[in-house]
Amino acid sequence: MLTRYMGMTAKSQSYLFTFGLAITLLGMVLTDMWLPMVAGAFILTALTVEAWIRVAHIIPMHDEMRAMRKQLNKLQHEVRTLEYDE
Repeated sequence: MLTRYMGMTAKSQSYLFTFGLAITLLGMVLTDMWLPMVAGAFILTALTVEAWIRVAHIIPMHDEMRAMRKQLNKLQHEVRTLEYDE
């Protein structure tokens, strides 16, 4: 959706967005100016969901893919050495 700010970790960013969403919702409940805050709540909801999906699913998937790529390279190297020996 949006490019992630690289100055903080994905987990910290998800906590920040969740905190911002909670503050926005609290402001909507406690003030009479809740209507202008609806747009901010929608945006923060999208950012929060995206950040938590990244932390829960995408980052572990990238780690698995990196491990599988290392394993594949190791196996390809073994196959090449076996072919060379024959």
